[in-house]
Amino acid sequence: MGRTQQYQCIVLRTYDVGEADRFCILLTQERGKIAARAYGVRKPKSRMGGSLLALQQTTVTIHEGSTGMTVRSASCTRDDGGTRTLQGFLQAQQAVELLLSVLEDDHPVPEIFTLTSELLCGCRKNPEASPLAFTVRLLQTLGVLPREASHRLFGHCTEEELLFVESCSRGEWWLTSLPGETKNIRALCHWVMGEQTKKEMRAERVSAAVLHR
Repeated sequence: MGRTQQYQCIVLRTYDVGEADRFCILLTQERGKIAARAYGVRKPKSRMGGSLLALQQTTVTIHEGSTGMTVRSASCTRDDGGTRTLQGFLQAQQAVELLLSVLEDDHPVPEIFTLTSELLCGCRKNPEASPLAFTVRLLQTLGVLPREASHRLFGHCTEEELLFVESCSRGEWWLTSLPGETKNIRALCHWVMGEQTKKEMRAERVSAAVLHR
């Protein structure tokens, strides 16, 4: 018979399937990253379609049966998309790319759900928010990057970069300003991410191409 449960989630990515369905990758507070199919949501009269769009925070009811997970209902709780700048959108897309690469399916990490929610809100409040700050904070949360700037792993970083790392560990991390020189901390983050994901970050290339034309 399966089971039906309600989750608080952030829609990371969606894919159109068939004539009217949508396949959704969701970051839930309760179960971590999951995938579910929403039937008929692309029909004009669907009540769920507007609540299952990328980068929205949504309450969903999921039925889990022998054929997988399906979305039974969805209600958007927060949508910052309408007030997000192009730079903020690109920052959010880069963050989603990173999350999809490093998160395991059905493995709850409530701290990362909160971190992602802060990012989406922070991109709206601070258009100059740095994707690098999210990367550092995420890797710290996952426990693969030290929070202490005095750690030997940061031995090649400049004083400015060390202050940046420390700022990323604090409360409103999305307000952290980039140091003048970032190549050492970027190289370190890329090395750590490479060890974790073995994948290249497509969204970062897109972001760099658009923002630096």
